[in-house]
Amino acid sequence: MTTWKGCGMPTIVHLTDLHLDEWLNNLEIALGFEELREITADVVLIGGDNGMPDDVARTVGEVRERWPSCSVGWVMGNHELWHQRYDILWKQPSPEGAVYLEERNLETPSCTVVGSYGHYDYSGGDPEIPVEDYEAYRHGGLGWNDWLIDRRGKTNPEIAAEVAHRFERRYDAALARGRPVIVVTHTLPFVELCGWPRSFYGAYGTNSLLGKIILARDPKPAALFCGHTHKPLRTEVFGFPMINTGSDYEEVRVTVWEL
Repeated sequence: MTTWKGCGMPTIVHLTDLHLDEWLNNLEIALGFEELREITADVVLIGGDNGMPDDVARTVGEVRERWPSCSVGWVMGNHELWHQRYDILWKQPSPEGAVYLEERNLETPSCTVVGSYGHYDYSGGDPEIPVEDYEAYRHGGLGWNDWLIDRRGKTNPEIAAEVAHRFERRYDAALARGRPVIVVTHTLPFVELCGWPRSFYGAYGTNSLLGKIILARDPKPAALFCGHTHKPLRTEVFGFPMINTGSDYEEVRVTVWEL
């Protein structure tokens, strides 16, 4: 459980990588932290690799039971795309009481939340490894299970560009609204959020196109949240707080951003 002190922002709770399809008790563990019992959450962000659709609905339901007046936004993770076409990203029904952030922004009186699953463009990988190996999800004895995603004949960088193009429109709309902007993604917009050395596996963690969109515009986000790597990390290398909550299968972690 990690609590950060922000300034002039609502109280935000970030839940991610709960993997409720296999780790059935992780939601109860996440919501059971004593610190969460002592706060009133204004915004709850559900950051991907949530489990099956029923698990997303259960998470939203339990969150809203705990904090009935909170605003909830969510994104998918790569695990939820296994055995699916990648373009179901833009065809997701959302549980009642929550905004699916790949479709539209979450607009609250105090902030605008922009979100995306993210995908990856190989920018976090080892540049010595051939792109062909990354595309095949295999290098020597190493492998990555996202070969289970139906890419419809596209490369991963092409999918990352499509995700970024749609994110850009929503991000510009958020800036135009004139409220502080919060960003939540599953994969990483910046390699600086990885916490691991550049490697074969790192190639499947970062969509740097999202980061370029963010850095090309002002004002910068009030905060950015992500997950995916299961390794907690916080940095302000670009002048604003970026938090990888780093929840893991058997070590659930939650981030609270407080006033």
